[in-house]
Amino acid sequence: VTTETDSYGLFCSYPNHFPTYNPDNLTSISHVSDSTHFILTADQTGARPWWSGFGSSVTSAKDFFIPFLNSTIFHLMCWFYSGSNMKSLAELDRLVNEVILTEDFDKAHLAGFRATKEVNRLDNYQGDPADIRSSFLSTDGWIETTHTSETSAPEFEVPGLFYHRLLDVIKSAFCKASAERFHLTPFKMFFQPSPNEPMERVYSKIYSLQAMLEAHEAIKSHPPDPSCKLETVVAAVMLWSNSTHLTSFGSASLWPIYLFLGNQSKYIRRKPSSFAAHHLAYIPKVSLMLILALI
Repeated sequence: VTTETDSYGLFCSYPNHFPTYNPDNLTSISHVSDSTHFILTADQTGARPWWSGFGSSVTSAKDFFIPFLNSTIFHLMCWFYSGSNMKSLAELDRLVNEVILTEDFDKAHLAGFRATKEVNRLDNYQGDPADIRSSFLSTDGWIETTHTSETSAPEFEVPGLFYHRLLDVIKSAFCKASAERFHLTPFKMFFQPSPNEPMERVYSKIYSLQAMLEAHEAIKSHPPDPSCKLETVVAAVMLWSNSTHLTSFGSASLWPIYLFLGNQSKYIRRKPSSFAAHHLAYIPKVSLMLILALI
């Protein structure tokens, strides 16, 4: 079955039947781009706080504001580093609602405040390597393990590897509001500028690739579970890993493993304010002394 051709000469062809819903019908320009002039809607993923990927225990920790001196400065610096780079009326509203009106706001905390000093405090913070477990709590689903290198290489254990179970991360992603804009039924996209010209296959999204269509058909070919009335769909898992520099100056860094879902539009997924990256694992650094001891 195919959709009607739009004004750009594009149309979609779905296998067997149309999807139960089209997430593109729920998406506006403000969902796929950032601007200080857009009105934020309640269902936008940007409303999700930056720390939510670590788990709910982050804000309940006693010293959650470290490396800053107190909660008031923490909220103020979070406001400064988040949101839009161009402060607007909407950003002023955030300053009032997310900083000044918080329960733990105390103007006495701001005595002697200097923004440059607080930025340097953040850049120079190294943390306590022995206290890394306080950042990855089991109540948030983090699991600690050790890694033993390949049998053909010198063997040593690397402690402090924290990870989430892959299935738990996928389930969590599909439970968020952003899942309403996941494409769960793949399709082929074609371009035909006029009825008299030949069609051309368009490849621009993961959920329009042949591999996604084949995986979808393979899943549909399995007998359904009689006790389940939900659709059977493919979760297009995308894994990334790279060293992440944490500060503008200094050497503080992490090596995380992120999970993205290809069911989500690339225009939404690549927006920093969408927080589309799901935290899967954190790889610890191996001590140089340990490496030298094996040489």
